[in-house]
Amino acid sequence: MTLTVNNFKPEIFTNINTGQKRTKKVSTITKIASAAGSTIGITAALIQISKKADKNAAGHLRRIINTIKKAEFNDKNVIFISSASTAGGFAGGALTDKDNIKPKAKEGLVQLIGNYIIPSLFVGGGIHLNKKILDNMTNFKKSPKILKLLQFSAGIISLAAGVICGNLLSEKINTSIFGEKSQRPLNWKDWAEQIDNLCLVTSMSTTGSNLAKTVSKAIPVAHFLPGYLTGIKQEENS
Repeated sequence: MTLTVNNFKPEIFTNINTGQKRTKKVSTITKIASAAGSTIGITAALIQISKKADKNAAGHLRRIINTIKKAEFNDKNVIFISSASTAGGFAGGALTDKDNIKPKAKEGLVQLIGNYIIPSLFVGGGIHLNKKILDNMTNFKKSPKILKLLQFSAGIISLAAGVICGNLLSEKINTSIFGEKSQRPLNWKDWAEQIDNLCLVTSMSTTGSNLAKTVSKAIPVAHFLPGYLTGIKQEENS
């Protein structure tokens, strides 16, 4: 007697649990929509900021250009731009990938709260507090370079603390909102995204200098990532 096995499909074994988390490939249309949403959000935020910064220039584009050229963005600006980017990226991703709206919402909260709002507030608060302390110490007033170095150091320490605390807070908020345990450990992308907050630290610790104006120009561009990463987020399967 011969045993015949028909329709043998080796690919069925590709789904065996290996202990690693996997996601499906993000579609091109979702990537484009997320990128577009993030860009639109940043542009809208810059329009609002530029209206306050340069009321005399005619046209949104001219005001935005003048704002980026002259402005030294502060912590409030960073939070506003990142919020607009995240909202735009989420909208674009959700419209083209409705099966993954929940993971996009979770990622959006992590990006906004964990990577931007809390770190930016920590940076702003840390630098302002450090400045008040140093202003009362006359020895440092005679050494502007040392003063700025200490302010920069305070900003970096505040940034690191803000990223860690922000991540923990965003996890708790996600757990509270979605009613399920939410774990989203910090990864290298989260730290890489802090380039804008690093620019913020530099800008706020060297206020009025050419360096502050130069690094501020990179802040709007750096905010493309939170919106895009939010928009392309998918559910991870074990």
